[in-house]
Amino acid sequence: MKKCISGFLAAVTLALVIFTCGCSDFRFNPIGSWEYHEEIYYLDGKEVSRVEKEEMPYGGMTYIFEKSGTGYIDVDGYRSMDFTYDYDDEHILMHMAVPDALGSPNAATHTVDVEYKVYDSTENSPAKLIRTEEYNTKDENGKTVAVKNEYILLKL
Repeated sequence: MKKCISGFLAAVTLALVIFTCGCSDFRFNPIGSWEYHEEIYYLDGKEVSRVEKEEMPYGGMTYIFEKSGTGYIDVDGYRSMDFTYDYDDEHILMHMAVPDALGSPNAATHTVDVEYKVYDSTENSPAKLIRTEEYNTKDENGKTVAVKNEYILLKL
């Protein structure tokens, strides 16, 4: 009887170990396709421009996140740029190798890190990734203006 109970407990323990080893520690998972959806521009906190994908010259842009921590950007069916990524429940950090001389096939590259903030899906909205740039500049009168740009991806 003791051997049966010991064997049963060993089997249950082994099943739990196998089941939990492949699970992510995060609630959020980026794997899949994300559509480059829109860009929003603000000056001093007020929206001044919104460009939707239909108005962009690169309107058919999709970010593909693969299981292996790698991915690529697809532009109108053309695999344009590969990247690796790290993520947690709040951010995705993409590491992109960018050529130093555009258009030159043998150009050296440097790595650019691009961070997107994660916004979970809601009943009325799909999951979003938003990259934000903020900086100050001078307007035509020399007054300092706060600029904020948002680049938005939607989960397909």
